[in-house]
Amino acid sequence: MHVLMVSALEVWTLPGRGGAPTLYRTLRAYGERGHRVTYITTTVGANAFTPHPDPASEAPQIPGVTFERFHLPSLRNAGLPLPGPLVTVDQKLRFALLFPLLAARRARQVLEREHVDLLYAYEVHGALAVGKLNAALPRIARFQGTVLHPVLDSLIGRIRKCEEFRALRLPADLYVMTNDGTRGDDVLRRVNGGLGDKLRFWRNGLDLGRLRPATPAERAERRAQLGLPDEAFVLLTASRLAAWKRVDRAIAAMPAILREIPHALLLIVGDGEERERLERQGRDLGVAERVRFAGAVPQEAVLDYTHASDVFLAPADLSNVGNPLLEAMTCGMAIVTVDAGATGELIRDGETGRLLPSGDPPAIAQAVVALAGDSDSRQRLGAAARAYAEREFWTWDERMAAELDAIEALAAPAASAAAGSR
Repeated sequence: MHVLMVSALEVWTLPGRGGAPTLYRTLRAYGERGHRVTYITTTVGANAFTPHPDPASEAPQIPGVTFERFHLPSLRNAGLPLPGPLVTVDQKLRFALLFPLLAARRARQVLEREHVDLLYAYEVHGALAVGKLNAALPRIARFQGTVLHPVLDSLIGRIRKCEEFRALRLPADLYVMTNDGTRGDDVLRRVNGGLGDKLRFWRNGLDLGRLRPATPAERAERRAQLGLPDEAFVLLTASRLAAWKRVDRAIAAMPAILREIPHALLLIVGDGEERERLERQGRDLGVAERVRFAGAVPQEAVLDYTHASDVFLAPADLSNVGNPLLEAMTCGMAIVTVDAGATGELIRDGETGRLLPSGDPPAIAQAVVALAGDSDSRQRLGAAARAYAEREFWTWDERMAAELDAIEALAAPAASAAAGSR
């Protein structure tokens, strides 16, 4: 099967640049199953934090996958400094308007020269591009969650997020939505309607063989490697630094935490557009010395930070059950999160973690201080979280096998019909 996949996301997860590890695993799984994928994207992905002079040189070598990259013009090409608001406008124009046009043009070129069995739109901008194609082929729409639930009933919100709404309306034969706490199943049904049995609402998979609790010796070793004081009570957040991830709540809780736990340290793994503002928040609150920004970290290295930490914080009101939380549970960490989205399905307050009614910084601080003074509770909550993970979570092989089985079943009749007409 030859899959033509379109996305504006960069595949690699590189220090300081961003990337999409789930996308990488998807491409690799298709190649390992023996399928061929032509992946159309731009030279600088929408999820890359900083541009690189030669991104094509960093393209991952994935068996069965061919990269078709094209240049996406930018106002920055003029060499003029852009003020903050214009940077946002430039990003919006490039990916919401220009990317779909240029990606669709490149896709048509591929369709003209090669036989393709299936169109695969990966994420919002990929869906906007695939929506411009007239090819009579099975279509897959794949979304890693959604930010639309809070604005479903807001006219202004719908206008501001118009490209997301347009993408979710893409006619497709199969929709794959990640169950990451953003209520993507409800959103897709309300925005699209008439889905029938076309929706697959799945959590991401995990490297269950690699993820496990740290031994005391491993914990000490990881702390030494990361330069963390052995006596520090380390709080960990891991996410893209976007406003809706609400990492600001964890920083805002630090003054109250430090009054009770002077050796507390907040470790923030991830990067993004909010980093400068969050760093300034730490300085303004006088806690900058107790807040450490690790930046973008390759996915496999996040485990080192997990093993070095005592409590995992997930303070967002949306998308709290993505891979960082799942991995923290699998590693047997004590979790403090907000009762929003789908967190209540995984975290039962006092059983598998602390589930807070709200993300108010005082509530976060109170929960953290209580856990800091009760190592038995931390161990009990962490052990229960890991037991739940072992029972309920998929491996990546299981997750990708489910997708591949569904897509192969979808593509088979169309491929047979095409073969019969040739």
